[in-house]
Amino acid sequence: MKTLKLFLLLIVVILLLSLNSRIVYAGSCGILPIKPIPPIGCKDLRPECVCDANGNNCHWEWVCIPN
Repeated sequence: MKTLKLFLLLIVVILLLSLNSRIVYAGSCGILPIKPIPPIGCKDLRPECVCDANGNNCHWEWVCIPN
């Protein structure tokens, strides 16, 4: 029973850390949004903070990492 409690506690800690890692700032882009499901042909997506030439109007774009 003690092993099960430790296992559940470990799962909760891992979940909390993964949620906390989503709160990432990059310049003026703000909080990183939830990652979408990769489209066909992409094994994963990478967030990229994109701003205009003056460093304003920043937003997040998801870049495909091809298979």
